[in-house]
Amino acid sequence: RAPTMPTASATMPARRRSDGKMASVAVLAAVGAWLAVALPRLVEGRESMGEAAADGIFGAPMLSFVDMLVARLSGAGAVSWHGVAMASSVSLLAGAALFRTAKGSWKARDGTVLSGGQTPERLRVFADWAHQQVSECSPEMHRQIIDDVIYTFATYAQRLDRETSREVRKAAELRLRVLVDLLETPSMSSALRRVNWAWVRDWELGSLDRREARLRCTVILPTICAAAAVQRTDRRRRSWIRSTPSSPTHGGPQNVEYLAAWAADFLERPDVRGFLGLALGRSTSIGGSGKEAGPSRRTQLERLGSANYSFIGEGALYSDSDTDEDTSPRTGGDVSFFGGSPVVANQGGPNENGSLAAFCRREYEGQEHCWDVPDSTSTRVRGPNYLTDRIKVQSKSSMLELVEVDLVKTFDEIVHYGVNPRGKVLDLREKGDSRFFFVMNFRLVPIQLCVVWAVPKDASWGADPEGVLFERFLAMTTEQRSTRLKVIPKVLEGPWLVKQGVPERPGVVGKKLACEYFMRPDHLEFSVNCISSPAGRRIVQLLTGAARHFSMELSIVLEGQAQDELPERVLGGLSVYKGDLTKLIAR
Repeated sequence: RAPTMPTASATMPARRRSDGKMASVAVLAAVGAWLAVALPRLVEGRESMGEAAADGIFGAPMLSFVDMLVARLSGAGAVSWHGVAMASSVSLLAGAALFRTAKGSWKARDGTVLSGGQTPERLRVFADWAHQQVSECSPEMHRQIIDDVIYTFATYAQRLDRETSREVRKAAELRLRVLVDLLETPSMSSALRRVNWAWVRDWELGSLDRREARLRCTVILPTICAAAAVQRTDRRRRSWIRSTPSSPTHGGPQNVEYLAAWAADFLERPDVRGFLGLALGRSTSIGGSGKEAGPSRRTQLERLGSANYSFIGEGALYSDSDTDEDTSPRTGGDVSFFGGSPVVANQGGPNENGSLAAFCRREYEGQEHCWDVPDSTSTRVRGPNYLTDRIKVQSKSSMLELVEVDLVKTFDEIVHYGVNPRGKVLDLREKGDSRFFFVMNFRLVPIQLCVVWAVPKDASWGADPEGVLFERFLAMTTEQRSTRLKVIPKVLEGPWLVKQGVPERPGVVGKKLACEYFMRPDHLEFSVNCISSPAGRRIVQLLTGAARHFSMELSIVLEGQAQDELPERVLGGLSVYKGDLTKLIAR
């Protein structure tokens, strides 16, 4: 589909002729306009005005020219201003006709720079057709339509990346702007996001055709990155013209930049690079070739700008009463795109799953696909006088003891984990553990994360504010509990997109997601359907797509809303280290 590209030198003679026509037309049109409008008034004004007045209005050079013109016209006898106007009008019309001809030649020059390629006008018609098709057809057809459209623009992305000719690059940018406009359309952007995340799930399950996977990794996704680079360049130019600082987080839609950041991050996954046969640290270029010492992932994103991509809208899951909470810097690992050592497990790509492995407690530093007990004293919670001074303090150690973490793969959803024989709560009871359990069941079908905490037998916080609040929480209704239980995530290390998309901020999960509470004499289970809202689905897609490459800490806190319920204290904590969803044993 991609047309061949001629050398830039072949188009230079035509370009010079077109530029010469444009210059001649401009001079001719200017002279015609002056003859038709200004000349009669200048001559009449010079004849009726005195020397000083005319000199003050026209200036010495113009005065000499008008004097000469008056003398010549006087010597010729009666002056026919009607004839002068007619001649001027003919000159003006001729100039306009030549201007139209030259303009058509100038427009055609865009086509000759990319000989055999589509003009921007034709590409816009094609883009409009694709937009209409996506709006009318079923979601199952979106991937085929969108990928076909992006593939059409791939040749221009290649030329923008490889050509040094300024004219060729400008022509390629002109056509890629059509793709930018198309992807900035909300409906197209949403459709492509759904296509991308569905494609990632197929990648994780190993159900993709290898040729299709390679085409998307080497052509489709890099073309999106090239379109975002063009958009970013245009914004810098506009900012420079207006003499204002360029800011990627303001002044226009961010759909293309989001899509490009997602694509670039996916292409840097170790399993993707392994599938493409690229070594870690080498850049993925369009066409599937790696270039030594190519730009790093950070350099690629700097080309797009350092925009703060937000995957969950302001207030999507957060506490209504936390709008003025402090924004202290996040702690954790260094900001890197895959932090720590490269993940080498399951780099085979589609249809090449790694070996199955149990999700167990961490035994040594650097272990992956495991869980552990975090240090809850680093979590900031509401202080004793928060209702008046809005000051947060560091929490005491966790109230509950982390007993078990179960990362489950199942296509038969477990809604009440605490009584299901496929869960581990019944096994704990059989082993003699009679303590009261608090269970959190995060349902992300076909994946479920189930966490079991226990009330220590020697708990000393029963009479403290946090103990009073916990007793009240157990006696509350479902609606009341949904306004109190908060989750505070903290990304310890992982992809840049995850760090930006999951801020360390309390989220009242029950306000936006479908939740169920199961109260039993020996346990209370909080079961949440994480894909029951658009915001939840975006978070789930973000986390499951990069699960093998990030480590996260979760802190569960009950929100204190009265003076005798403060200060807050972490109810329970959990750390997950690079869980590999492809290694899970299905139940």
